[in-house]
Amino acid sequence: MESERRLMSLINSVRVLNSTRDLSAVLHQLIKEVLNVIEGSNASVLFLYDKKKNELYAKSSIGFDMDYLKEIRMKPGQGMSGKTFSAKEGIMFTSPKDTYLGMENLTTEVKDLYASSLGSMEYPMSAICVPLMSYNECIGVLTVDIYEQDIQFTETDLQLLETFAAQATIAIENATLFSQNVRTQKIHEELSKVFLSKKGLEDITKTLASLIDKHVFIFNELVEFLTASDDKATRFSKILRERNNKFLNEAITKGEVSNKDLKVDNQTLKIYFFPIKNEKLRLGLLTIVLEGENSDLDPLDRFAVEQAVNIFAMEIDRQEKLLAEDLSYSGALLEQLISGGYDVLPSDHAVKINFPERRYHNYVIAELLIENPLFTYEKINERKAQLNRLIYREIARQPYKTVVHNQNYKLTILFTVPSNEREGEVIKKLTDLFNNINGTSVKYYELDHFTGIGKVVENLNDVPQSYKEAQQCIQSIRSSDTMQRVLGYSQLGINRLFLNTDLRELKEYVNETLGSVIEYDTKHDSQLLTTLEVYLNANQNMSVSSRKLFVHVNTIKYRLKTIKELLNIKNINGKSVFELQLALHLLNTFNNK
Repeated sequence: MESERRLMSLINSVRVLNSTRDLSAVLHQLIKEVLNVIEGSNASVLFLYDKKKNELYAKSSIGFDMDYLKEIRMKPGQGMSGKTFSAKEGIMFTSPKDTYLGMENLTTEVKDLYASSLGSMEYPMSAICVPLMSYNECIGVLTVDIYEQDIQFTETDLQLLETFAAQATIAIENATLFSQNVRTQKIHEELSKVFLSKKGLEDITKTLASLIDKHVFIFNELVEFLTASDDKATRFSKILRERNNKFLNEAITKGEVSNKDLKVDNQTLKIYFFPIKNEKLRLGLLTIVLEGENSDLDPLDRFAVEQAVNIFAMEIDRQEKLLAEDLSYSGALLEQLISGGYDVLPSDHAVKINFPERRYHNYVIAELLIENPLFTYEKINERKAQLNRLIYREIARQPYKTVVHNQNYKLTILFTVPSNEREGEVIKKLTDLFNNINGTSVKYYELDHFTGIGKVVENLNDVPQSYKEAQQCIQSIRSSDTMQRVLGYSQLGINRLFLNTDLRELKEYVNETLGSVIEYDTKHDSQLLTTLEVYLNANQNMSVSSRKLFVHVNTIKYRLKTIKELLNIKNINGKSVFELQLALHLLNTFNNK
């Protein structure tokens, strides 16, 4: 009969598990069944473990006043339940002495609450505690007490209680999973509504903040501020960037959920970071701020946010695609404009370009060429996509209407600029723009590139000329060995005369003009060539030249005499000065290649 009663109790506990998702109701019913089948048991309590606070707290009980018991907090190792939690195996306390020793390390506050929950301080005559184990981790403890003499627990009681503990573990896991699903579904549904209504990233951010009652803000993949749920969140984002920019970059790069404490105005903030990414690219960082030293993000909210990050990824991706489409929608027409001029475009195509009023605007072409890096095909495409996103964002911030033609490793960009803006100002703005883009690209994507900027032209038919000049600038950058990555055509100076000249012819000219001097310096380890260059740059002043070279003026006279003999000329003046300076300029250009 006893075995049948116990079997029926187990069957009832299984029925309870399937009857409701209310965790409190399930656990309370399980405890009732425990007291029903374990002979002599008077009271039972189920403790759960709070991992964040490293504490055990009472979740459900019979035989105790929960108004007091719910206030109890015990560390692992404290009391009979705490010792069982640490041991991760069932323990029987078979005498009043055992239970007294088991409870002696409880704090005075806990003992007082325990006494109040019973009506007076009374140690059990015996007790059994068993751990609730889930995937080799202890998530709580089930304890049963006997307060009557001459009754003791048996090994059978311990085994039976372990069975009930397993049932309780299943109930907790099922209830947690159910709660996660409900919370995740609610947050996902609300954010999806905002996303589908195309209200934008700011509204999605505010909606999430209202759902979890926390401050929320968003960074892009370069830790640039995008939006925030409120003014306080905006302030926190600025402080975070100023103090922990390196940490933010690491949070994005790692691609894992992380958190950090931050002290602001004598207040401790706990900040959670959720990387935003799609299948291929890092898009940004969703940041949640909790105020209060012991505050923490509810596990259900954390799980729900992790799933909802995809909504933010889709919105950022959608916005950037719209931006890219807006800039490049007429890219093919730009290609036709460059190859044939505005007048050859069909009228319907010309209308599609939709330039501002041409009488009040000028035009300039910038050509950006990605240096072919040593990456795999998949990696170069990924980084090129990141670079394109960066370029489109930065270009969109400029006060100019822009059209982009994107082709493999090359971007051709047409800027429409106000006619009252001086060319020097325009070129400086664009030079700064592309230098910043290149610096960011090298730092974050390891992609180097060159940018050439043509001259500003007054009408669309001259755009092909600006395009040609931009290409010549890139050619000049690539042919030199300088660190310069952005070059305007007006900066080329005399070098533009040699861009289309055969390099061998230029070197032959240098050799014919200065070859004998170079050969003499090599053979005698002398400084004739340097002396000649300093002398010409000093407007042929021997005194100035001697001071710059730190030699006596007679040394300058002797060197110049030797140079004239080697070059077979009587004087260094007129035409000879021009030819020598030109040869020296070309030689310096070659030496920098």
